[in-house]
Amino acid sequence: MTTEHLSPRGPTGLRGLMWIAVWGFSGFFLSYSTMVPIGLERGLDAVTGGTLLTVMMLSVIAVQPAAPALRQRWGPRRTIGSALLLMAAGHGASLAIGHPVAALLVTGLAVGCGFGVLVVVATAAVPLVSRPDRAGRALGQFGAATSAAAAVGAPLGLWLSGAVPLEAFRVVAAACVLLAFVTLRGVPDRVAEVPGIEGESGQAGAAGASGPVVIPAPTRWWAALGPVLLPFLVSMAAYGLVIAFGPGGDTAHPAVFIATMQAASVAGRWGSGALTDRLDHTVVYTAGIAMTAAGLVAVALAEPPWLMAACLVLMGVGIGTVQSASLVMAFARAGSHGRASVGWNMSFDTGLGLAGVFGGVGFTYLGPEVTFAGVAGLILLAGVPLWLSRAR
Repeated sequence: MTTEHLSPRGPTGLRGLMWIAVWGFSGFFLSYSTMVPIGLERGLDAVTGGTLLTVMMLSVIAVQPAAPALRQRWGPRRTIGSALLLMAAGHGASLAIGHPVAALLVTGLAVGCGFGVLVVVATAAVPLVSRPDRAGRALGQFGAATSAAAAVGAPLGLWLSGAVPLEAFRVVAAACVLLAFVTLRGVPDRVAEVPGIEGESGQAGAAGASGPVVIPAPTRWWAALGPVLLPFLVSMAAYGLVIAFGPGGDTAHPAVFIATMQAASVAGRWGSGALTDRLDHTVVYTAGIAMTAAGLVAVALAEPPWLMAACLVLMGVGIGTVQSASLVMAFARAGSHGRASVGWNMSFDTGLGLAGVFGGVGFTYLGPEVTFAGVAGLILLAGVPLWLSRAR
């Protein structure tokens, strides 16, 4: 099949995609991290705020299956540009709406729909601009850029929304999204989809050899991705739980702890992406799952601020490792870039949406300690199908 690449394989095309992702993710996490706090400030309760957060994430998930078709019809440049404009418009539209529920709902739906399309199209393009033997490294670098955007956007949004008037905060959020247009011209009008990338090596070992991917039958690609994406989905629920409901509010500003976890996740995602090119993917993934669960349990038990920060470093490295390893495995198993990107991003955003449910209900009726520990147990339980499929 003939392929029209986004750009010559190498750093130039990847840097352009990373710039777009950085500002798009920043604009999204400015909204995600402040949905509940802004709702509370405007008189809503935690359950309502968590519900609005879940609705936002449902909108992200709902549009993602249609993103590859939009990419083929409009081309990557117009698709990404339209998604960015929708996100910016969502931040601006809430300024004209007085009712707090309606304002947050409109912002959540617009930002969520735009973000859902953006992440699928941008993620699917990464293997096309990277060397086949360095797909894991490229995906890790791209992921580290998006994690860095979240690392800045989430705590900055949490702090800024309380430091400036809401109108000024929305203008800043819209401006962040629009900065992505600086490198949009580097994205071509049209790109042909190519199924598969160099595949997963279940027995990679130290040599890191990888063979061509075996494209699964259309009726089985979801079954192939299921064991890979389930622990990733629950890990993202834990990640969103910390961002949206912030631990340690009685000892320091939650933004400090969120930034600590986010910075660690950037390092974890960058480093583990390179490891997946050399080591068995499942081993890397398992290490990430274990660190995420252990860190979350420790957060539930830690009391001194320094100890809680250390626990969040462990959790952040685990989150970054889970993100990189699951993404590489998804691209290897799905059989096409579009399927892998849709499946992985839908799992990512479903997890963030579940965080609103877990946090809204758990913090209201169970308390943060039980909520954190319970989600940690779910992470380990979700890893069982992955380990069973490897054993088979």
